[in-house]
Amino acid sequence: MGSRSPQAVPVGRSAEVAALQSLVRGVAVGQGQVVWIEGEAGAGKSYLAAAGLAGAAAMGCRTAYATSDEFSVQHPLHVLLACLTAAGASGSERYAEILRLLKHGPGRSTPGGLDPVLAALERLQALIDDLCADSPLVLMIDDIQWADEASMIAWHRLAQAVDQLPLLLIAVSRSAPPRQTVARLRQSVLAAGAVRIQVGPLSGDQLSDLVIQMTGVPASPRLRTFLERASGNVLYLRELITTLLASGRIEVGPDAAEIEDPEAGFPESLAVLVQRQLSSMPPETREMLGVAAMFGMKFSVADLAAALETPPSALLTGLRQAVAAAVLQESDHLLEFRSAILREVLHDALPSALRSALHRMIAGVLAGSGASAEQVAQQLLSTGQAMDRWTFDWTTDHALLLASQTPSMAVDLLQRVIDQPWEVDTNRYETATLALARAYFSLGRHDSAEQLAREMPTRTTDAGTGAEMRWLLALLLHGSGRGDQAEAVLAQTQNVGTLPLKWQARFRALFAVTTRISSGDLEEAEAGAREALTLAAAAGDCIAASFAYCGLWAVETARRDHAKALAAAESALAVLHPGGEYAELCAWAFEGKATALHNLDRLADAAAVRRDALADERLIGHPSGAGLHTGFAIQDIWAGRWDDALVSLAAISEQTHTNASYSLRGQNPEILHYGATAFIAGHRDDRETTRHHLEAGLRLSTTSLPDWENSDLLLAAHALEAERSGAPDRALAILAGVLEIRPGQLLLPYQWLPTVIRIALDLGDTKTAREACEVSRAEALHEKTPARAAAAAAHCRGLWEADPAPVLQAAQHYEAVGRPFEQAQALEDLAVLTARLRREAESRQALMKAADLYTGLGAAWDLRRADTRLRPYNIRRGVRGPRPRASFGWQALTPTELKVAALVAEGKSNPQVAEDMFLSRRTVQTHVSHILAKLGVRSRVGIATEAQRHMSGGTPPG
Repeated sequence: MGSRSPQAVPVGRSAEVAALQSLVRGVAVGQGQVVWIEGEAGAGKSYLAAAGLAGAAAMGCRTAYATSDEFSVQHPLHVLLACLTAAGASGSERYAEILRLLKHGPGRSTPGGLDPVLAALERLQALIDDLCADSPLVLMIDDIQWADEASMIAWHRLAQAVDQLPLLLIAVSRSAPPRQTVARLRQSVLAAGAVRIQVGPLSGDQLSDLVIQMTGVPASPRLRTFLERASGNVLYLRELITTLLASGRIEVGPDAAEIEDPEAGFPESLAVLVQRQLSSMPPETREMLGVAAMFGMKFSVADLAAALETPPSALLTGLRQAVAAAVLQESDHLLEFRSAILREVLHDALPSALRSALHRMIAGVLAGSGASAEQVAQQLLSTGQAMDRWTFDWTTDHALLLASQTPSMAVDLLQRVIDQPWEVDTNRYETATLALARAYFSLGRHDSAEQLAREMPTRTTDAGTGAEMRWLLALLLHGSGRGDQAEAVLAQTQNVGTLPLKWQARFRALFAVTTRISSGDLEEAEAGAREALTLAAAAGDCIAASFAYCGLWAVETARRDHAKALAAAESALAVLHPGGEYAELCAWAFEGKATALHNLDRLADAAAVRRDALADERLIGHPSGAGLHTGFAIQDIWAGRWDDALVSLAAISEQTHTNASYSLRGQNPEILHYGATAFIAGHRDDRETTRHHLEAGLRLSTTSLPDWENSDLLLAAHALEAERSGAPDRALAILAGVLEIRPGQLLLPYQWLPTVIRIALDLGDTKTAREACEVSRAEALHEKTPARAAAAAAHCRGLWEADPAPVLQAAQHYEAVGRPFEQAQALEDLAVLTARLRREAESRQALMKAADLYTGLGAAWDLRRADTRLRPYNIRRGVRGPRPRASFGWQALTPTELKVAALVAEGKSNPQVAEDMFLSRRTVQTHVSHILAKLGVRSRVGIATEAQRHMSGGTPPG
């Protein structure tokens, strides 16, 4: 692995090489692209790529490549790390951190901890961003059909960013990839505009050119006919011609190359051809290479010697022969097969029973030499044999480690352990079952994890194992919305002998969390949380303590004592150890702290907390980051940064919402995502986007309390769509759902009540208007520190009493704390109320100010509604007022985009911009994509050019 050396243009591939060279020239000036090179094994794909990249270094590009083999599948990020090593990045701090995460991972005693692969993947993408900021970068994976899934996820994400990075991604793959994940990756990148280079067989004329290249003269008609039986496969032809020349069967004359005795036989497969090529080696050398092939593409001499039970010195002659015959080559202090096909032929030439035995033997050798558990497990998975006692013992000894570091491998091996027909040691069996449950949980195979978690507690005599299984089961049930079943499991723990103190604390904390959700009994929930804190302190368990504090946060938020809720969230964060378990719990505590600050109208402080959360190493790359982005988006909605909110929501598209929360949040955090997007689109009169997100959001279940608590933006967007469609009665019926106050709810209804009252009064529904006003008043009374609820109550009271003074008071509060949307709504209502009192000047002034705010938000529907409501009173804005923002060009950039563009112009990478602006890397990436589209440029160079032109012209970048 390393930078490709310059290559001559392969025979018959000039057009393909020219296409690749054009793309290299493009990336050299900042235009990224994705290339998918495909063809059958031996078609010459790698030679073609090497020729196409031959001039990349001279054009200032950093070029690196790596090759996968079938063993790469089991090693997360193995291929891309090899690329980065070749790119000279192995000395960076980010690279070292990636290796640390993948090698060690966090110590975890229960499921739900920081996923080291996800965290490493996020850091890897940031490292590539930094490399691209330094110079144009070409990354190529050869035989990508064997790449591990984490590398393919990273490849897909990088492919989405090539429009804004000087990055050329080249995937070299066999036609018809054997793995479905690779086929999906191929389909995805091609659909997004990747360049496809199909490498087919050589034609007749191209075959003639190949013979001239290899022999110096044309092929005779008889030789050409003979070679045509190779079906145009380049590797096959090269190997065949080389073999025939070496054996003297091709005679090179002055005018043509001729084959002697073509009827003497022709290899029917490449395997036979390679075997003939190897036949000149002594039998002991071929046997040695067959064993070496069991290790994969690379192996150490020491391991090979141990497998053959011979000293390394005894292998010296055979290894020299293999290197001289170009079967092996040196690579990073190891030996490597020259081609995957050579290794495959040697591997497949052995009888399957012998291969199985060799894999088992090599597993023992690797275990004895101190190889990683993943390497040993990889060999054991290749045996295909029934599990023997040594394999059983080794697997159970390493079960928990495998489940933590390589859960996919662990599942396959541990399932064999569980399925053993012979009697096994109980402790080993239980350890394997526990590890298997953890691995299933980590892989998102929750049904399988749940089945084991239900069965094991009734079998085990170990209190700790039984407790952990019950804990896992309770989390699974709670996270999937089956709260009653979760409570039943938690209740059973009261009757299970003497539980270890740690598990007593955790069960009590989780019970406190579920109590608020199931019964709404805040006193009982608080008592349970405080009892859990006492137990957690005695056990020294930070997880139980953090759970308990999060439970207290929910209790105090439901009581509307946001200052106490803030203190509880801060305590939940303080007790969690860095790099500890439950990244989800850490994310929830951060979000709880930010929410408490938001509810106290400390919006700037809330934003700072969310920025800290997105930069926290426990959360980088974790699926819970989706929830953090959503929280940021919702805060930006109320702070009037709607464009930034949409960017945060778009950043979530790279992370899945399907990883349900198994601790504290509802099972459908995407309800918030769809609701927030539809809410902004509806107010901006974007009917298509509104419809799409409403349909998606309304398909989700909101039956559980946490899901219902997340649905208010979706309800508001749904009601707005009905009102825009001329059905205010339906809009009122939808939005009136927030008047249903459920015991212990966290949902804050008061922000929607002014709209409920406005629509209800317009329809003459005084009953609903009065009820909304009473709910608003009650919410204000419950709010221990007057803030949002108090302002909303003043707004509602002014509407109900037709008194402009309280509405003006609310508008002034919203302006002071930085809530422009709520301020605009209050000003619109103020304009109507003062118009009815014939105070035209006040009305027009309020309308003009509301219109300015709506225009700044892009709230076209609200602006039109305000004009319509004031028209009967002859109050109009006239022709003055701000013009709508442009949709294309420099003037179309938002304030945040202007700042991002200026930093890009300074040559900063996305991670560096993220650090400067306290944003996540994904959010910056989305901003850059929007900037490219608005400016109509194809690269960061184009952004820099536009920024410098406008800055020099007197237009500051923000």
